[in-house]
Amino acid sequence: MKLAREIAMDIHPLESILKQYSIASDEWVALQRNGRFVALLSSAVEEWNSALNTHERVKLKAAAMMEEWLPELNNRLHDRDEALPAKIEGGKMLAKIAGMGERAQIEGSSGERFTVTINLGSGGQQLEFSKEVQPKVIEGEVAAASD
Repeated sequence: MKLAREIAMDIHPLESILKQYSIASDEWVALQRNGRFVALLSSAVEEWNSALNTHERVKLKAAAMMEEWLPELNNRLHDRDEALPAKIEGGKMLAKIAGMGERAQIEGSSGERFTVTINLGSGGQQLEFSKEVQPKVIEGEVAAASD
């Protein structure tokens, strides 16, 4: 199943995938004649190429491209002839990829939520009022919202 998915994804050359799974050329020929494997591969290709999978497909391909580019970035970061601003930008990007140096932002929590709940007696009836409060940024500092 993993082999079929890797082949269907078409991110790496077939030769690299077969080498990764230690599959010799004669074993590959046999697999191509195996009905079960052919069905798995066909299903994996269909699933991978479906319109519903576009976002995931693009993310994985972009991640694979970044991974392949990292050795070049490493070489340029350590190259004495590379301009310092370019090296700094490369270092910033590398830190961002690694999740270092910047405060992680939780998706969907760009602001704060203020909620007031009023319990109306023992019947369990409640009134609830909520408001999203977005922080205002002034010259790089967070200031209190005035709404």
